Amino acid sequence: ARRATIALEPATTAYAIANHVTLRPGSRGGAISVRRLTDTTLDVRGWIGTRASTERYSIVANDPPRFAAGALRASLAALGVTVDGELREGVTPASATPVASIESPPLAEIISQMNRESINHVAELLFRDASRVSAPDHIGSVEAGETALRQFLRTKVGVPGTDVRVADGSGLSVRDSVTARAMVHLLAYANRASWSSAFHSSLPVAGESELLKARMRRTPAQGNLHAKTGTTNTVASLAGYVTAEDGEILAFALIYNGGDRWNARAAMDKMGAALASFSRN
Repeated sequence: ARRATIALEPATTAYAIANHVTLRPGSRGGAISVRRLTDTTLDVRGWIGTRASTERYSIVANDPPRFAAGALRASLAALGVTVDGELREGVTPASATPVASIESPPLAEIISQMNRESINHVAELLFRDASRVSAPDHIGSVEAGETALRQFLRTKVGVPGTDVRVADGSGLSVRDSVTARAMVHLLAYANRASWSSAFHSSLPVAGESELLKARMRRTPAQGNLHAKTGTTNTVASLAGYVTAEDGEILAFALIYNGGDRWNARAAMDKMGAALASFSRN
């Protein structure tokens, strides 16, 4: 059978592709899986129809320096520049002259995109980068991040360290855990912080944007409730802010553990609408 065309974007010499994707004449569908055979080889299997649109898959670069160097080498080769030798990681000489640089977007912009599009990889990188500050060796790690997070929650937010357990920065690990109480206290702290406005605006809006666009529509929560979802195979959660009927800003955290996530989401949507209708008067 004919093979499909597979390309890395950006092009890089850091990875080789084992292409086992076949073409199905006349079909618009496709079923493709991507996995790592080795640190430098991607195994791509399945099929795609000859009338299907381009399929895009995102992968995490397990060796960013090697990936970047491979992308540079591929770009130079495309321009006719030959680069000899093997790719290797080293120390930049003090006398080196920068030829180009890319400035990072502001942190608020990064967090906004991360929260609105739920980009787990960015959450992981920010967590590890923040942990570098307090790490003795200045290397970001889960262990250093958990220590720094627990200290922050205990000293700044007033939450016991036992209320949170961290195994990664994205929240995808089954070993991650946090109490709803700790989350609400953290949200209340964020609401009082100087950066509260930027944080509020980073959260999806019920009935209007991103992952909450189809939820709580035609309820008092639409256009009002700002929250972040959290979903795994056995967890559904929703945490954020909603303005009550009397104008009070409420922080809330709803966490469900179990297999019936769809009904759990429906219940959370009803709770969100109820909070939007709440009044102490």
